Amino acid sequence: MEKQKVKQLIKSYQQTYIFAMTHIHQSISEISANTVDLSIEQFFVLREIAAYDGISATELAAALSVNKSAITPKLKRLVEKGYIRREKNHQDKRAVILTISEKGNSVYEECEKRLELLVNEWLEILGEEDSEHFFELFQKITNSVVQSKK
Repeated sequence: MEKQKVKQLIKSYQQTYIFAMTHIHQSISEISANTVDLSIEQFFVLREIAAYDGISATELAAALSVNKSAITPKLKRLVEKGYIRREKNHQDKRAVILTISEKGNSVYEECEKRLELLVNEWLEILGEEDSEHFFELFQKITNSVVQSKK
């Protein structure tokens, strides 16, 4: 691909990333201001634990592509807020698994609804056909680029 197109792609990605993260953060902050205190990073951690209830901190760090040391303070805050629990692994007494609490699940579901509404708004702007093309291309990027780097 020619250099100018690569530069345009990088700029477009940066603008889209900043736009998306800002709007996701605002959406979660609206919920946080009313009922919870949850950062976007904590939401992503909570989201992963909700999807893989019983996940270890090591598995969680790998799933989020961060060092375990980066995940530890976020886990601590989520435990303090009562959103997740650390429990002994029954198969390996030395290991700890992370589970989502009822309170955490409630917060997760509210944030997830807001996130889905936000993304649906964006997809409606694209229209059905472009949304489908976008989804297919995004899946292709995830499968061929992201998954190959894990």
